[in-house]
Amino acid sequence: MPNFKYKVRDKNGQAIAGIIDAPTPQVAGDRLYQQGYLPIMIEEEGKDVSSALSNIYKRFEKVKAEELIFFSQQLSTLYKAGLPLLTGLESLAEQSENKKLKPALKAISRQIEGGNTLFEALSRHPDIFSPIYINMIRAGETSGRLGESLDRFVILAERELRTRQKVKEATRYPKIVILSLVIAFAVLIAFVIPRFAEMFARFNTPLPLPTRIMIGINSFFHTYWHVILIALVGIPILFKHYIKTKQGKYFWDSVKTRIPIFGILFLKIALSRFSYLFVMLNRSGVPILQTLEITSATIDNVILSKSITKISQMVKDGRSLTDAMKESGKFTPLVIQMVSIGESTGTLDEMLMRTTDYYDFEVDNSIKKLSTYIEPALTVFLGLVVLFLALAVFLPWWNIASLFKK
Repeated sequence: MPNFKYKVRDKNGQAIAGIIDAPTPQVAGDRLYQQGYLPIMIEEEGKDVSSALSNIYKRFEKVKAEELIFFSQQLSTLYKAGLPLLTGLESLAEQSENKKLKPALKAISRQIEGGNTLFEALSRHPDIFSPIYINMIRAGETSGRLGESLDRFVILAERELRTRQKVKEATRYPKIVILSLVIAFAVLIAFVIPRFAEMFARFNTPLPLPTRIMIGINSFFHTYWHVILIALVGIPILFKHYIKTKQGKYFWDSVKTRIPIFGILFLKIALSRFSYLFVMLNRSGVPILQTLEITSATIDNVILSKSITKISQMVKDGRSLTDAMKESGKFTPLVIQMVSIGESTGTLDEMLMRTTDYYDFEVDNSIKKLSTYIEPALTVFLGLVVLFLALAVFLPWWNIASLFKK
């Protein structure tokens, strides 16, 4: 019987890892769930090469946010129309063209047919359905408002997708300009400068500083091209692996919030996400401690995540949410003030929604300002680079021309 490595969360949200023997991953997941754990990852030990390659291939298969939104919209519509949940899932599984989502929906249908709830079935596919999604479904099933919970997730997912698209649009122009500069610089270094260097070497005349710099760069690239290639490939890979570690993630999140112009944007996005997640989970009927736990795990900012974990513990000990947030020192006065008003008047959801609207407005303005800052800065930078390249190429010709006049 094969062994499976697993990662789970217990009832208190603590992460636990271990090894279990079972005939299949599904059976292993069932046993862990029956023991009161929420499976996060189940992976077979000692796989052969073909299984490993298959696993690597499957990792590249993803369910896009748009596809998950579309699935949730369809499932909500079918459920509200009175169609049985199992029938709706089977129908959506047949319609799905995603190679990862389709078999997952079929497996979920079989599990529900076997007597599991939708929450239990979704919990076995954490690589597709996030903790937010799973817990909102759980709250919807418990309260009998599954359709509303699905609609809330759709609103949440669409909102975050719009924010990501705005940031991508704001940074698209700089990426294109920088890529064009890199390509142009590489062509000059590889093909143009070597021929100029050979030609200028025939004349006994000193070369201008920009030309000497370009020739020096060319010599460096030709001598250490293998080191440069390894660095260009290896550094991004090592950096990605590093920021996935706890220490690396904390370092990167602390650096991001200190970057000029960008730092305040990242902070506003994180605070807006926190407020909106809290409201959506709270309205779905998720208990406040569990809401804080889920928000902490999905806020995508380790610094805020640790603060929310401490806040959750303080609330559990009987402190008010406002006092706990003040003591954490990681939330802006606006968020604390809105939470204070919400707690004292019983309108916490409404106050946090206003906070979300405010930060969404601020994020939109920050992204627009980002574009206005980046474009002139890039124009100046581009002009300086072109000037340098023009001087490096044309100054020697002027020197040679003056030599011939003599």
